[in-house]
Amino acid sequence: MKKFVIYISIMLSLIFVVGCDYLVFFPQTTTSVISTVPTKVNGTITFEDSNYPNLPEYESETYSLKNIHEYNEILLSTKSLIRHANIQIIATLYESRFPFPWSSEPEEYLIGSSSGSGFIFLEDEEFYYALTNYHVISNDGYIAKYEIKTFGETEYRLAELVAFSEEYDLAVIKFTKENSENIEVLDIYPRLYYRFNIGEIVLAVGNPGSLTNNVTFGAFQSMQSLDDVSFKVIYHDASIARGSSGGALVDIDGNLIGVNTWGLQNSDEFSFAIPNYIVYTFLINSGVLE
Repeated sequence: MKKFVIYISIMLSLIFVVGCDYLVFFPQTTTSVISTVPTKVNGTITFEDSNYPNLPEYESETYSLKNIHEYNEILLSTKSLIRHANIQIIATLYESRFPFPWSSEPEEYLIGSSSGSGFIFLEDEEFYYALTNYHVISNDGYIAKYEIKTFGETEYRLAELVAFSEEYDLAVIKFTKENSENIEVLDIYPRLYYRFNIGEIVLAVGNPGSLTNNVTFGAFQSMQSLDDVSFKVIYHDASIARGSSGGALVDIDGNLIGVNTWGLQNSDEFSFAIPNYIVYTFLINSGVLE
């Protein structure tokens, strides 16, 4: 056990962001306990790591299924759900400058682009709203153009930045529904403010490398502290890679657990995600949710 703890500590020290590629040019869930949502103070909420152990346990009817066919049906249904909620994101950066000292109008010059994943969590009559990582869409002070593709789409279309937090590494973008079909919206509420069960099945979705809407399976391991992160994060072993940043991490029923953000350079068995209660804190405090 001591060796394992030392190994984990060493591996955590090698954490790096794996989710975005950067190119430079120059089923239903049943719970047994009702969870309590924090009360707003001056319009905001907070959540401390010390609150996590006091959260209630979460149970699902799926956990007690004996029929393997019923279990597999739920598993495959969840896989389909998160693929249809997943989106591809490209952020292209430009710089506005005068090409010549005598020029009267500035021109835009391509600086670079980043790509990653995201997932739809909210909709209204006109727009879909998607969560992703801040580092996927960060403009670094440049002019940014955001484009997305939903499940089944062949062409990218424009998206608009709604809110972001560099501290939490989270952002929300929105895009018009247009003629989108076969779209799913992930439910962020059923697992909110419940503990994660050690060993429970989790599914990660994203767009690593040349793959799109890719789903991997793993298990929740523990809550861990990372350098330069102000909150504990989810450690799980569903494989993620470059391009997976911003993708959803869900439980076996398809309920949001977290947002995949970090991985290890030399291992696909150590993956880390922003927990759902941090995501909810960001959404409330940024005004995206009331």
